[in-house]
Amino acid sequence: MPEYSVSWTIEVDADTPALAAVAALTVQRDPASWATVFTVHTRDGDVTVDLSSLQQDRPAPTA
Repeated sequence: MPEYSVSWTIEVDADTPALAAVAALTVQRDPASWATVFTVHTRDGDVTVDLSSLQQDRPAPTA
């Protein structure tokens, strides 16, 4: 079975790198989060995977 490196990127404002990591983790763990796009790094290049179709039961976030 191949092993993959998977990354998720988010832009956050924070006073320190540690607080930026906490903010990102908060978004990532939020059950209502729509943070569903990942970059999967493969030997053949990077692949973008959008899992938003798995969230059809959730209402879209409002601005």
